[in-house]
Amino acid sequence: TMMSHFPQNSLGVVEDVVQGSIQVFLPGQSESYMVSSDAVEQIDIDKTGDEHPRKICNVCFVLKDPEEFSVNQRNTRRRVRRPSCKQCRLDIDRRNMTRRAREEALRNMPPRGSLWRCPICRKWSIVGITAKVVIDHDHREGGARGYICESCNTGLGRFKNGEDFLQNAIQYLRQSEGGRG
Repeated sequence: TMMSHFPQNSLGVVEDVVQGSIQVFLPGQSESYMVSSDAVEQIDIDKTGDEHPRKICNVCFVLKDPEEFSVNQRNTRRRVRRPSCKQCRLDIDRRNMTRRAREEALRNMPPRGSLWRCPICRKWSIVGITAKVVIDHDHREGGARGYICESCNTGLGRFKNGEDFLQNAIQYLRQSEGGRG
């Protein structure tokens, strides 16, 4: 889609140059824009990130001040911020569990030291010893879905808790299996 208004500080890729105008594809919006060449700034993307004055959000692809990204890891020598800006995190996180749902889920949590099997990876674990068991929750509704190992919880988060992303992963694996010689 060709649009005339180019969102400020958006990061894009030049697709074409036509008589003083530049067609730029913005991955954060999956849109192409035709803009004046003097409205575009070329940047060195290697000089962006936590340790630089500007950081690129991995969702909206807008160049922002690192303070617009929440701290993700505190126990390291330097501050590591989330790859998604606070604004985009609102959509990613959607709804947290209610306090009541969390309390009920905690009451029914498999006890430390008990033998337990993750419903996703099917790995047997000793709760709190060989694996951390966490409460999995539905980010759309905010309710608890059950208990899974921390590794699978991270995996679901990487797949944005979305069935379509998981189906894409399955399709990719099936295609790559067929491609082996």
